[in-house]
Amino acid sequence: QNIFPVFNAFGGSSVAFSDIKVVNASNPATYTSFSPNSFLLSTGGWNQTTKIQNESAQQFSNNNSFSHLVFGFPLTKKIGTSFGMIPFSSTGYEINIRDLENNADLKYYGDGGISKVYLGTAYRLFDSFSVGVNVSYLFGGINRRKALVFDDESFLNSRSNSKINLKGYYYELGLLYKLSLNENDNFSLGLTVNNNSEINAKKNELVESFQFSGVLEVPTDTVKNSNESGSVIIPRYINAGITYDRDKKWLFIAEYSMQNWADYTIFNELDNLANSIDISGGMQYTPEYNSITSYYKRMDYRIGVCYRKIPLQFQEDQLKETSISFGFGVPVRKSRTKYDLSCTLGSRGTIDNNLIKEQFVRIGLSISYDGIWFVKRKYD
Repeated sequence: QNIFPVFNAFGGSSVAFSDIKVVNASNPATYTSFSPNSFLLSTGGWNQTTKIQNESAQQFSNNNSFSHLVFGFPLTKKIGTSFGMIPFSSTGYEINIRDLENNADLKYYGDGGISKVYLGTAYRLFDSFSVGVNVSYLFGGINRRKALVFDDESFLNSRSNSKINLKGYYYELGLLYKLSLNENDNFSLGLTVNNNSEINAKKNELVESFQFSGVLEVPTDTVKNSNESGSVIIPRYINAGITYDRDKKWLFIAEYSMQNWADYTIFNELDNLANSIDISGGMQYTPEYNSITSYYKRMDYRIGVCYRKIPLQFQEDQLKETSISFGFGVPVRKSRTKYDLSCTLGSRGTIDNNLIKEQFVRIGLSISYDGIWFVKRKYD
């Protein structure tokens, strides 16, 4: 899922998008698009409100997070580079299940996330064709906790805490092909791929029984306390997309991506995930990008949609997500700064078969600055 507000407004489509004022870390081949002597900086964040429900209950949650900090600039006429930090994945859940047979509560918790620091470069092989690569360092941790709490205080409760820390390198290859049909019509084709990536991991697992002393959980016996080294396999993916630009006024974008989550393993254990598929598309309208008389004519107006089959699968049902997005690109008067806003309305999962459905509103905001460097001063 794309975390940049510019691309969220397109439903997440990004792989074929290139612009002289946008750092597109989704496809490193786009780094050749930066204009000479430019230095781009972009950062931002997001907020999401989610309604979670099943057949009998519902609740609301609110989350916000940093989305990205990226830089981009050209090195030569044919070489561009970018570096920065963006979230790679995140986990956050709390599930309570009532065991009527044993008069007990089953509690599941999870939190944590993985961040990515990347350095990428691109080379223009021909006027219309570029190739690029991102080398990323992944780091972070995931906590998984479970607890079994009995109503009968004479019973020993049990809990387990598994903490996994990851660090390792991750590689992505990008291709970009641009075709100018005439002075006003331009096509772009984009492709990004990677192979299965093995990331080093360490796991600490603690399993113990406990009793309550007031509200405090007091351990009574340690069943397991282990440290283990292993790896996590992040499965291969492929993203392919297309854009059509008409007279620098209309932009249409579409993308298809898939990832083989069935190959995902953690410490040599499968996680019963299914292969994911994303289909997204959108459009942008800019009335007059270089207007000097009307501020609103220089704004970008965006809209997009997305259909996603997420990796989670229960029995024979793979969960689906649909969303619609819109957003704006807002230039700041008499400045090289620009704000990009996006809003996504989505639905994920189902309440059928005693499953969980989520409905969410995600708002993103980024601030971008287009600076100039390596320009010699001129004196009269």
